[in-house]
Amino acid sequence: MSTTTMNRPRVITGVGRLVRRLEHERRRWSRTESPVVPTEQAWRAGVAEGLRLAQVAIRKGV
Repeated sequence: MSTTTMNRPRVITGVGRLVRRLEHERRRWSRTESPVVPTEQAWRAGVAEGLRLAQVAIRKGV
């Protein structure tokens, strides 16, 4: 058995953990506790979208 084959399950698990962490952070950035100014709302939406795009790229293996 080669070292590449032995390391694969760990890599897949790590990617899953990263994707779950990004989902957690995206949800945290998407939600607001109090009324915010439109600029902050747009900024938070941009951060959440960036995290979502990172998840998609990781899942595709980019």
